[in-house]
Amino acid sequence: MKNSYLKIVLCAATLAFASLAAAADIPIEAGKEKGSISVASFNRIVKENPSQIAIVDVRDDREFKKGSFPGAINMPVGDVEKKMGELPKDKPVVFVCPTGARSGEAYDTVKMLGGNVNAYFVDANIAFGSDGTQTVTERK
Repeated sequence: MKNSYLKIVLCAATLAFASLAAAADIPIEAGKEKGSISVASFNRIVKENPSQIAIVDVRDDREFKKGSFPGAINMPVGDVEKKMGELPKDKPVVFVCPTGARSGEAYDTVKMLGGNVNAYFVDANIAFGSDGTQTVTERK
């Protein structure tokens, strides 16, 4: 009986460690603009290991309530300067908005003020669906 129990525990531990290994951080690839993350890299991270980044949606509250990325933090671009201390420092922060304009402004604000934040922004077109879906595409 003890032997069977030990095998079950070892099997469970092996599965737990295998899932941790599968969730290893995915390298962040730079986009075309300074400070941006490539669309391909962002999409891959969101799909395969979203917990490795903190997504900060810099749209206003009204826009954010219509839909965003799962687990995203809402911090309107106008609030970034005064709330910069609330940004996570234990993982990369990726700012998002529909066109890259406000997310780029948020990135610039953090970098200009010397915030100790590992920040990026998505310089792309993002369509936020009311059903909770998002489509991220390269800007033309």
